[in-house]
Amino acid sequence: MSRLKSYQPTIFLGLLILGGLLIRVFQLTTAPPGLNGDELFNAIDAAQIGWGNWPVYFEGNNGREAFLFYLIAVFQQLLGDTVFTMRLPSVFLGLISVPLAYGIGRIGFNRRVGIVAAGLTAVSLWPVMESRWALRAVSLTFLSALTLFWFLRGWQNGRWRDWLLGGVAHGLTLYTYIPSRVFPAVILVWFGWLFWFERERFRQQWRKMAASLLVTLIVFAPYGRYMWHYPDKVNQRIAGLNTALEDALNEGEWEELADSVTGVLRMFTIHGDNEWRYHLSGQPVFDWGTGLFFYFGVVSCLLFAFRRKAPTRWAIFSGNQPVFALLLLWMGAMLSPNLIIDANASFLRAAGAIVPIYLITAVGFDLVAQTISQRWPRFRRAVPVLAAVGLLLIFWRSWHDYFTVWNTNAEVRHIYQAELAQVGRFIQTNSPPADTRIFVARQYAHDLAPQTFAYYQDQLVDWFNPDNSFVWSNKQPAWYFTSKAEPIPAEITTQIGWGESQSILPYEDGQTAALRLELAPNQLTWQPQQAADLRFRNAPAFIGYDLAEELYRGDTIVLLTHWQILANLPQLANQLTFVRAELQDANGNLWASESNLFGYPQEHWQPGDRIVQKLALTIPDGMLPGPAYLRFFVHDSAGANYEMVDTSANLFGPHLVRSRPLANFTPTADMLIFNDELALQTSTLSTLVAPGLPLNLSLQWVALQSPAEAYQVELQLFQPGAAEPFLRQQSAIWPDLYPTSQWQVNERVTSFHRLDIPLDIPTDVDPELRLALLMPDGRSLPISQGNNKLADLTLDLRQRLFEVPPISNPLSAQFGDSIQLLGYDLDTSEAQAGDEINLTIYWQALTTPIDNYTVFNQLLGSDGQIWGQFDSPPTGDAWLTRTWLPGEIVIDQRTIPIDASAPAGEYSLAIGLYSAGDGTRLPVVVDGRSQSNDQLNLATINLENE
Repeated sequence: MSRLKSYQPTIFLGLLILGGLLIRVFQLTTAPPGLNGDELFNAIDAAQIGWGNWPVYFEGNNGREAFLFYLIAVFQQLLGDTVFTMRLPSVFLGLISVPLAYGIGRIGFNRRVGIVAAGLTAVSLWPVMESRWALRAVSLTFLSALTLFWFLRGWQNGRWRDWLLGGVAHGLTLYTYIPSRVFPAVILVWFGWLFWFERERFRQQWRKMAASLLVTLIVFAPYGRYMWHYPDKVNQRIAGLNTALEDALNEGEWEELADSVTGVLRMFTIHGDNEWRYHLSGQPVFDWGTGLFFYFGVVSCLLFAFRRKAPTRWAIFSGNQPVFALLLLWMGAMLSPNLIIDANASFLRAAGAIVPIYLITAVGFDLVAQTISQRWPRFRRAVPVLAAVGLLLIFWRSWHDYFTVWNTNAEVRHIYQAELAQVGRFIQTNSPPADTRIFVARQYAHDLAPQTFAYYQDQLVDWFNPDNSFVWSNKQPAWYFTSKAEPIPAEITTQIGWGESQSILPYEDGQTAALRLELAPNQLTWQPQQAADLRFRNAPAFIGYDLAEELYRGDTIVLLTHWQILANLPQLANQLTFVRAELQDANGNLWASESNLFGYPQEHWQPGDRIVQKLALTIPDGMLPGPAYLRFFVHDSAGANYEMVDTSANLFGPHLVRSRPLANFTPTADMLIFNDELALQTSTLSTLVAPGLPLNLSLQWVALQSPAEAYQVELQLFQPGAAEPFLRQQSAIWPDLYPTSQWQVNERVTSFHRLDIPLDIPTDVDPELRLALLMPDGRSLPISQGNNKLADLTLDLRQRLFEVPPISNPLSAQFGDSIQLLGYDLDTSEAQAGDEINLTIYWQALTTPIDNYTVFNQLLGSDGQIWGQFDSPPTGDAWLTRTWLPGEIVIDQRTIPIDASAPAGEYSLAIGLYSAGDGTRLPVVVDGRSQSNDQLNLATINLENE
C-alpha cells in the first residue's frame, strides 16, 4: 500500500496528461472550425524551411519569431502538410507544459501545488485553446516554463547541468513570441532578488548563474545579430501599435492607461478578452470559486516573497520565498504588454502568464488545504477528492465552452473560414459531374482563400470576390458556393436568379455554412444594357455596362461593368489587375473616378468567361446637371493603364445627370436673394489678394423659382465708402451647359468664377468685393434680401525693386518680348561632384509678361549630357512672372545640385525660361543674335575631384 501511495502523484499526473491530451487532440482538424489566416501563413513559411533556407526570423505577415515554425516543419516532413499536422506541435508544446507546471510546483513548494497547477494547465479553457492552433503563443508558454523549471532545479541542487539547460531554454524563449522580449527581465530581476535576500547561497552559485546567462546569449546570438541589423523588420508589429502608455506620456491621456490596467485586473474573474478570435468573448480566466484560490495565492506571494523569515504555521512557506518572488515576477512581466497597450486584455498576448497564474492559484489552494487540515483534521482526506471534483468540473466546462459554444459561434466560424472548410469537405465527398466548373466566392480570392481551401480538397476550383464581381461561363455546367457573411451584391443576384435556385449547405448543427447554386450551360443570358467593345492588351475585353436611367448629383451610382476573356489572350504570370471608371461632363471635365481590384484572379481566366464587375461612382454635388459621359480603363497595381489595342472611342453616353430638389428649403434672414428667384447660400474665396494674381471663388445658389433668363455674375471692387466700383468684371454662369434659365425650383447649383486683380489696383486701402446679377440686357437684378458684399479683401503687397543693384557679372540678354537678364552672381566654391552651385540671377521686366514662366538651369558636359539641373519659377515673393511691373527688377537666388558621379572637367552652365503650361521655351537674344536651343550658356565651370 505504501508503494502504491508513493506512486499516486505519478498516477495523478499521468491521468491529467491523458485528460489534457484528449481535450487537445479531439476533433483537432475541425475545431477550430477552419483555418485562421495566421495559421496558414505559419504553415506556408514552415514548409519553405530547408534547402539553404534557415531563417532566424520570418519577415512576412508583419514579422514572426521562428521557433514554432521549425517544429511545424519537422512534423510536416514526418506526417505531411495537413491541418492536423500544422496544429500538432502546439498540442505537443501545450501538453508538455502540464508536467512542467507540476515540476515547478513540486520543486518550489510540494506535490499538491504541482498536481493542482498541472491539472489547471491540463484542462482549463485558456491553455487548452492556445494548444489547438498553429500560433506562436504556445511556444512562449512552454519555453518560459521550461526555462524556470531548470533554473529552479539548479537553484535547489546547484548542478551545472540544470543551470546550463536553463540557459539554453532561456535563449530559445526569445525565438517564440513578441512578449518574450520582456522575459529576460524576469530572470535578471529574480537573480537580483536572490542576491539581496539569499546572499550566502547566491555567492555559492553565481558562477553557474552567470554561465547560464552566457549560454543564453550564445543561443540568442543569431537572432540578436538579425535584430541589430534589421530593427525595423523585427519591430513591425510593435511599430503598428499605438499603446495606452504612449498616449498617457505624450498626450496626457491617463484614462486609457488606467483602462488597460483595469482590463488586466478584471480578466481573472470579471471580464476577459473581448475578441472571439482566441477566447469566448468576455469570459474571464476563472470562475469565482477557482478565482478565490488565485487571489489567496497572489496575496500569499506578496506577503511572503520579501520576508526573510517565513511563518512556520504553513509548511508551504518554509524556505520558498524565492519561488514566491519568481511567480510574481513571471506573471507580471507576461501581463505587462496588456497593461500598457489597450483596455482589452488579450489572452493570446498574455499566453506567457498561463503557468505562473495556475501555479499561484495552486499555492492559494494549498494554503486553504493546509488550513483545513490543521483546524479540521478529519476533513484532510476530503481535500484531494474536492480537488479532483473541481478539476473534473473545469474539464467539463472547458469541453462544453470550447466545442459547443466557441467552435459553433458564427463570428468564430467566419474568422476561421469555416465556410471554406465545409465547402471543401462537401466537394471532396460529393464530386461534381464531369466537366463541371466549381466557383467559390470569397473576399480573399486572390491569395488567402485558395491556399486555405487546398487543405480541405484537391479539385480544381475557380475563385472570385463576391464583394464586387460575378463570373460565369456558358460553355460548361457550374457549381457556385458563397457565404452568408460575404454575399454577392443584390444588383447582381437579381440578374442571375440566385434567390430562386440556391440551396443551403449546412454545418453539422444545421446552421448555414454556405449557399450553393448550379448553373447549366447557356442558362445565364445576361447582356449589358449599354454595349461596348474595348480591347486592352493582356486584359479582358470590355463589352458593356449597366447603369440606372436617372442619375442625380450627390448620389452614389452602381455601375455594373461587363467583361469577357478572349480566346487569344496570352498566358501570363498572375498579376493584380484593376478596372477604373471615370465620369466627365460634356466639356471633358472629370468629376468622379472609381477603381477596384478585378474580382476574378488572372490565374483562373479561361476563354469565353464572362465577368461582371461592380463599381460605385459618387456624383459630386457640385457637378452640373446635364449630359455626362463614362470612360473605362484597365490598370496595374502601380496605376499604369493597360494599352488599348484598337481604335474604339473610349467615351460612352450621354447620360443625363439631374439635381434632386432640396426638401423644405427656407432661406435664412441674412441670405442674399436676387429678385425672389435666386438665393446665394454660400460663397467660398480667399480674402488675401495680390496685384496681378487672379482671385478664384465659388458661389452656391439655390433657385427659389425657375429663372426665366440666363443671368450673368458681375464681381465688383469698391473702395470703402465709395458709391461706384472701380472694377467690374462679368462672367456667365455655366453658359451652354446649364444656364440659370434651366434651373429647377429648390435646385442647388455651384458656379465658379475668376476675378483678375489688375497690377495697377489702388493700394492705399483694402477693397470690398461685392456681387451683382445681370440680366441679358445688362441691367442689374434687384436685391430682394440681404447684403451683396461678399468680403473685405486684404491686399498682399510685396516690395518692388526698380533700381539696379550691384551685379558681379553684368550681362544683357533678352528672353522673349518682356524679360531681360541684367547679369548674375556665381559662387563655385563648392563646385565638385555631389555638391552644388550657388547662382543669383537679376531679371528685369520690359513689360508685364503674359504668362508665368519657369526658369531652368543645367550643368552641361562637353557632350551635352546634363550633370546638374534645377527647374523652378523665380524664387522669392516675385515667383509669378505675370505679376512683374514694367521696369521691375527681380533677384532670383538658385542652388543647382551637381550629380555625385560627375567626372572632373569643364562644364557649361545654361539658363532659360519656359511656359509652365506647355513647356515652350522663350527665345533668347544676345547682341541681336538668337541663341541655339533657346538657352543661354551663362558661364564655364571647372569641376575638380577631391
